[in-house]
Amino acid sequence: MSKARFFTNFVILNDFLEGYTATEEEKKKAKQMKFNVFFELYDDDDEKYYSGYMHEDIEDEFEPQDWGMYDSGCTYSKVRSSNGKMEML
Repeated sequence: MSKARFFTNFVILNDFLEGYTATEEEKKKAKQMKFNVFFELYDDDDEKYYSGYMHEDIEDEFEPQDWGMYDSGCTYSKVRSSNGKMEML
């Protein structure tokens, strides 16, 4: 059973609250669906809750953060930029 959470524009592959890391099959499925913009979601104490990928054509980069805020109280997100560094949105 998959524990990765697939949404229309993003996928949560790693749930640090539950201690879940995506399987190779889940990672492959995300890549095939063109989820290739890496992100991480954090709470206001700088604790990482989730990581995953957004669709390459996502229009609202805050969509995963909005979900994380509603689901678990995530207050900010970081996205891997084209230079490979994680930057806060």
